[in-house]
Amino acid sequence: MKGLTPFLDDLVASSAASAAVALAGTADRIAWEAAAGAAPETRFDLASLTKPFVSTLALVLEAEGVLRLGSPIAELWPAADPRLGRRPLSDLLRHRSGLQAWAPLYHLCRSREEALSLILGGTLLGARAGTYSDLGFILLGMTIEKVTGEELQAAVRSRVLGPLGLSHVEPSPGDQPDIAESRMDTGKEVQLAAKMGLTVAPLPAEKGFPQDGNARFLIGLAGGRGHMAGHAGLFGRARDLWALGAEWLAPGRLLQPAAVADALAGGGGFALGWWRRTLQGSAGRALSRASFGHTGFAGGSLWIDPEAGRILVLLAARTDPMDNFNRRRRRFHILASHRISPGGTT
Repeated sequence: MKGLTPFLDDLVASSAASAAVALAGTADRIAWEAAAGAAPETRFDLASLTKPFVSTLALVLEAEGVLRLGSPIAELWPAADPRLGRRPLSDLLRHRSGLQAWAPLYHLCRSREEALSLILGGTLLGARAGTYSDLGFILLGMTIEKVTGEELQAAVRSRVLGPLGLSHVEPSPGDQPDIAESRMDTGKEVQLAAKMGLTVAPLPAEKGFPQDGNARFLIGLAGGRGHMAGHAGLFGRARDLWALGAEWLAPGRLLQPAAVADALAGGGGFALGWWRRTLQGSAGRALSRASFGHTGFAGGSLWIDPEAGRILVLLAARTDPMDNFNRRRRRFHILASHRISPGGTT
C-alpha cells in the first residue's frame, strides 16, 4: 500500500517508536499489513486497548445473565459513595461515573483493598460526565472478578480470547522473544501526579510488563506475570486487534448484533467501551462520523468505520510519553482508509 510502508519506516527512523506494525482490513479479511523495526507477528503492550476486550467481556457476561450493566454500582459495592453508588455500571464503560481520570494508586495505596476503598470512597469523584477514566475501568475489572468469582484474566481468556481464537493475546507475559521492547518510562504520570500536588518517581520500562504504573502495581499485588487490570495489561498483535474489531463490525461469533447496536447508541464522546470519532482526536477526518475506536498510551490504536466497512490498526512501541501520538494516528488513517473500498478491494 503506497505511502504506508514509508510512514512506518519514518516512525522508527525518527525515533518516535522503536517498532511499529499496521494493518487495514474489512470484517472478512486483512487487506494489508506491514511492519518496521519488528515482524508482523510481534506482540505489543496494548495498554488502554485492553479496555475494549474488557468491554466485550462485559457484554458477554450480560448476555449470560451474570452481570447487569443497568444495575446501580451500590448494588455490588454497598460501601460506594452515594454519588458513585447510584450510577449504573454502564457509566463506568461510558466514562460517566464522575470518577476522575487517573490517580497514582501505586503511590497512594499499599494493597488492592486500599485501592478499591479509595476508588469507592468519594475523594476521587467530582469529574464531569465524559471524563475519560482509567479508575472506572479498574473498578469495572474488580466488579467482574466479584460477580464471576474468577480473576479477570481468566474471565477474559475463557469468554473472549478463546471464542475469538486469540491465543497470542496474553496479560503481562514478561520478557519473551516476540514482545516489542518498550523504551518509555512513566514520565507522563510524574507530570500528572505533580498537578495533584504529589511527587512520584518515574518507573523505567520493563519488557513484557505494562508501561502503565497502576497496572504494574495491581498485577504485582495479584502475583505479577500473567495478570491484568481492568484498564491495561494485555499484550497482543495487530491482527488480534483486527479480529476483535471484526467482531464488533460484523457480530455473530461472540456478540449479538442488538447488543452491539445498543452499546454504540447514544450521544456524548463515548460509546460503551469505545471512543467516538472526533476530528482532533486519534480518528480524524479520514473516518466517518459513525466510527468508533480506542487508543493505548503505549502507541497503539484500533478504529472501526462501519459506514466504509474498514478496520484500521496501528501498534507501536512509543518512545516519548510527551509526544502527541494522535497526529501520527490521524496521518495513518488518511493513508490507509482511502485504499480500502467499502467492497473490500485495495
